[in-house]
Amino acid sequence: MKKKASFLKICAALAVASFFAVGCSDDSSATSGDDFIDRGEVNLPIPSSSAKAPASSSAKEEAAASSESKPAASSSSEKAPTSSEAASADWRDYCLEVVNAKRATEDLPPLKRATAERESCVEEQAAADMKAGKGHANFGSCNESAQNTGPNINTTWYGTPEKIVDTYVNMMWDDEKKLVTSGERDPNKSEDYSYIGHYLNMKNTRYTSLACGIAYSGDGTKAWFNMNFY
Repeated sequence: MKKKASFLKICAALAVASFFAVGCSDDSSATSGDDFIDRGEVNLPIPSSSAKAPASSSAKEEAAASSESKPAASSSSEKAPTSSEAASADWRDYCLEVVNAKRATEDLPPLKRATAERESCVEEQAAADMKAGKGHANFGSCNESAQNTGPNINTTWYGTPEKIVDTYVNMMWDDEKKLVTSGERDPNKSEDYSYIGHYLNMKNTRYTSLACGIAYSGDGTKAWFNMNFY
C-alpha cells in the first residue's frame, strides 16, 4: 500500500526480484485500525520448464457456486491471450466472483464490479506498470483507494485470465490469512502489514467496488495483473 513516498520506495525496491512473479499491495486510505502501509511483497516462484503445470486452485471452486458459467481455460500450450481477447471474454466477472467468494467466507458484503471507465483505466495502468517494470509505478492514476498487483506473470503457466485470478487471489488471501489466524501476524500492527496487506485490502469493508485489469507484453509471454479497490 502506498500512502507515503518513503514507504513506496521500500515496496518498489523489493519488487525487482526478476526471478519471481510478485504480488504487492497498496492502500492510499490507510489511517488506523487494520489499515496500515504495505512495505513488502509476496513471491510466487515461476515453475521450471520441466515442472508440471499448477492445478486449479480452491478459489475457483468457491466461486463456482455463485457462477452458472465461466470461460473455459485454455491449455498452457495455446497462445497467450492478448489484452483485447482477455477483455472480450469478460473475465472480470469471474475476478469479482472469486474475490467475493473469499469475502463470503467471513460474512463480508460482496463488492460490485467497477465501472467500465475504471476497468479500462486499470488495464492501461497495468500496461504502464509493466513498461516501467515496477509494481505500483502508477498507483493512484485511476483514483483507486487500494491496489493489489501481480507483476511479471509467466503466461506459459498462467496463460488465461481465470488462471491468473485463481493463482493470485488464493495466494494473497489464503496464505496471508493463515498468518493472521495463526497469530504470526497482527493486522493491528503496522510492522506486520507488509505481510498481510493483500488480504486486508480484499476484506476491507470500506471498499464497495473492484476493477480487475490485465496487460500483456507484445509477445504474449508476460502479463501484469492489477486489482483496484474503490
